[in-house]
Amino acid sequence: MKIIIVGGGFAGVKLALSLAHNIKFEVILVDKNSYNFFPPFLYLVTSTFFEPSQISNPFQELFSGKENLSFFQGELKKIIPIENQIYLDTGVLKYDYLVLATGTETNFSGSENVRRNAFSMKTIEDAMALRQRLLRQSEMSALHSESEGLEKMNRYVVAGGGSSGVEAAAMLGEIKRDVIKQASFNLSDDGCEIYLIQKDAVLLPEMPPRLQQHTLELLQSLGVKVLLNTFVKDLVNGEIILSSGETLKSENLVWTAGTKARKINGLPDDIYGKGDRIHVDCYNKVEGTYNIYAIGDICLETSSTAYPEGHPQVAQVAIQQGENLARNFQWMAEQKKLGKFIYNDPGLSLITGRMEAIAGWNRFNIQLTGKLAWMANVLVHWYPMTAHTNRFRMLFFGVKSYLFKQQSFRKNKFTAK
Repeated sequence: MKIIIVGGGFAGVKLALSLAHNIKFEVILVDKNSYNFFPPFLYLVTSTFFEPSQISNPFQELFSGKENLSFFQGELKKIIPIENQIYLDTGVLKYDYLVLATGTETNFSGSENVRRNAFSMKTIEDAMALRQRLLRQSEMSALHSESEGLEKMNRYVVAGGGSSGVEAAAMLGEIKRDVIKQASFNLSDDGCEIYLIQKDAVLLPEMPPRLQQHTLELLQSLGVKVLLNTFVKDLVNGEIILSSGETLKSENLVWTAGTKARKINGLPDDIYGKGDRIHVDCYNKVEGTYNIYAIGDICLETSSTAYPEGHPQVAQVAIQQGENLARNFQWMAEQKKLGKFIYNDPGLSLITGRMEAIAGWNRFNIQLTGKLAWMANVLVHWYPMTAHTNRFRMLFFGVKSYLFKQQSFRKNKFTAK
């Protein structure tokens, strides 16, 4: 049985590794990059707590010693379901079963100006581009005397108050406190401004009210100015236009205000739902097909009574869907009854600063903040999600940077964006 998996994120890698060493399956994982990486640590790459090599693994190394797994580099261009073939920019592959695990891309809400000029945080290249900008702006501000120019250079605006936006704003607050003011002697205490723009009345709508309020207060303590019930409408000539009519002069817009799946050429339009996610059944099979599956952020299953609007687009859903589909492939080969996907919610958590986090388990009514939540994040979420990486190397460098603040921000030289 030849299984092709398109996408090397949490879902795709978990599925592939779960089928390793099973000679019934020939598994080919396809990805446009030659490496897998750990998205929750992108902000730590930007802030130089990690280098890119410390949060990534080459697929060839990941699959080494697993004879039934192989990697093919390429970007998906088209599916021909009737011929069981996929067309890549690097060649054509034939499959018995196809699994789409391509994740999502940044949704710029139709604003071409924002798409061209804002920073997104979906890839290592995105993280490094923002890191380069931070370095360049901090160095330029030390030499710049024009007040308006300084204002535009040293004002950072994060659009989106979900988990990604909060993590980005907290990261910028940490850098402002620990790095930028020391690196840029021309800045006063409030010379570097950070804004977090949220369209809803609260930050982190999926979190309990207590954790929402704690996060707001924590960001404000880091010097982040939070604007609620507001969204970014456009970015024109170095001015960010808000829904309130206010404008912010800034060259630095970090866009975390939404994602969408990428439509795939060869699949019918009627299989797409909200956010261009692909409708699947409870076994993750794409509706209207017999041998095409979708797992992770790209899929939308609405048959679950617990998640009638679809499962949350988080790493644990992707990992568990990969595990469940691997079991089902094994049961298919043994002609056994398949198992429906049932999500086991491990709770939500996110990093909000150095040794700071929030964590919540609704079913147990447990809410944690601070260092205890940070440890829970490491043990319950981070550690299991890094099973296929060199987690001990990541843990060593992460703890070293967090405890001793050993950032290389001012030592590194990059080509500015």
